[in-house]
Amino acid sequence: MFFLIYTLLLLLGGIAMVALGIAVKEQGTGSRILNVVVGLAMFAYGFYLFFLFEGGRYQIFFYVFVLPILLAVRAVKARNEAREQAAAHQFAGAPQPGMFAPSAHGQPAPGYPAPGYPAPGHPAPGQAGAGYGVAGQGHAAAPHGQPVAPHGPGPQGYPTAPHAPGPQGYPTAPHAPGPQGYPSA
Repeated sequence: MFFLIYTLLLLLGGIAMVALGIAVKEQGTGSRILNVVVGLAMFAYGFYLFFLFEGGRYQIFFYVFVLPILLAVRAVKARNEAREQAAAHQFAGAPQPGMFAPSAHGQPAPGYPAPGYPAPGHPAPGQAGAGYGVAGQGHAAAPHGQPVAPHGPGPQGYPTAPHAPGPQGYPTAPHAPGPQGYPSA
């Protein structure tokens, strides 16, 4: 009975190792060759014992019980690692084939503005609607003769508190001195 189980394990283990060596392409070339060679050797010995052996003395290799399991675990780990790496690259935003169209040398890539031109949907510097700011800094200024808005941009684009009124009720510039030479609030 043991002889029959041993020869069947040799045959089935050999077939499984050859199949893993051929099917799991994520393994290294050396691992795949090792799986196929050891699988063929196991199958050949099992075939010999099952069909050609006429009795007498035979050699029992205990790795027959362990080696197919170890190599199968190794193949599954290699496949899982390859899938995780592929998913990590895809999730991290790594460029995929065909993601960016090639552009001529010195030309902007499609969807990006040429140097010196505003991005689509953004006004050019100095044009109306460009945002807060003072003239000369690339932002729209208040029309000539009109007071400066009481709330200017603060750090990182947040509005600041209103400034103290200057002469004739107009607010002062953000860093202009207030009455009696003191900075305004």
